[in-house]
Amino acid sequence: MELPAHYVDPVSLHEVFDDVPAARAYLDELAGRPSGDDPDVLAVQVPLLRVLAPEADEPEEHLAEAERLGWHAVNLAGGPADDTAAAHANADEVPLGAVAPLLRLAHVLQWRHRFAEADLLFGLALEATRYHGEHTASVERARRLEYRTLHDWGRCRYEQALEVHADQARPYLGEALALFERALELRVEVGAVPHEVEAVRRAAQAARDRLAELGA
Repeated sequence: MELPAHYVDPVSLHEVFDDVPAARAYLDELAGRPSGDDPDVLAVQVPLLRVLAPEADEPEEHLAEAERLGWHAVNLAGGPADDTAAAHANADEVPLGAVAPLLRLAHVLQWRHRFAEADLLFGLALEATRYHGEHTASVERARRLEYRTLHDWGRCRYEQALEVHADQARPYLGEALALFERALELRVEVGAVPHEVEAVRRAAQAARDRLAELGA
């Protein structure tokens, strides 16, 4: 299962659906399915709710539901039960299968402007990918999740830069650019598909453009 066709806005780095009504219809279809515990369904529902939130009559309700389902998906994958558990979790306690749900949830928190909570989950996800890359047999999968985490966390840092005064934006943009550049290195190393490599290149260029606008 995949998200409907979409593109990434070059300024906000937010996903935008090509056909919003079709995306809404797909979300309604998924919500009507009998099982709420299907990880594949949750993997689409959470970002659907998040990306459709700006178009909804009650955006915060969309994001709140995305957060609820996001935690449910993390729990089903064996990850931390809530933000308190996440704050005290060690990398070896987070199954590799919980990393992608953690990233989806972190993006929801990012879109709710709860950046400290989002950063916590991105950091935990990154630690988990590196732990599994060093201590388990799932090296290739862990590496792919590592570059995804770096890219996603960079997008969060980038958005934080857009939310603060220009004088405070440079550190966030610098961190975002560093995360994007490391993600790009890893994606090239593991032979990621071209569109994944290009997505990180565009994100890195967006960070450079914002820094240039600030005279950095």
